[in-house]
Amino acid sequence: MRYDVDTAALRDDATSMGEVLARVHGLGIADALRPLVVAVPGSRVAAGLGQVAAAWEVRLAATRWELRELCRCLAAAADTYDAVEQTARQAMTSPIGVIP
Repeated sequence: MRYDVDTAALRDDATSMGEVLARVHGLGIADALRPLVVAVPGSRVAAGLGQVAAAWEVRLAATRWELRELCRCLAAAADTYDAVEQTARQAMTSPIGVIP
């Protein structure tokens, strides 16, 4: 059985996920909700927006962690596939019984 893994594509995907991670880092939920507090001061909506922002920040923190892990795993997979391929190539070209 044979299959090919495009390690460049894995690295490109890791880069893409890194860009998504940067965008998620840039989200400012509390800042985005601030105009509502100004628009409806003293309301129950205004009072609850802090809780809404806090809940979103928790979810975004989890998302950031998952994206970091995905980037790390994609890069590690690419590195591992490349290392195995290099080792196999060396084994196939080395004299019998000599593996570098």
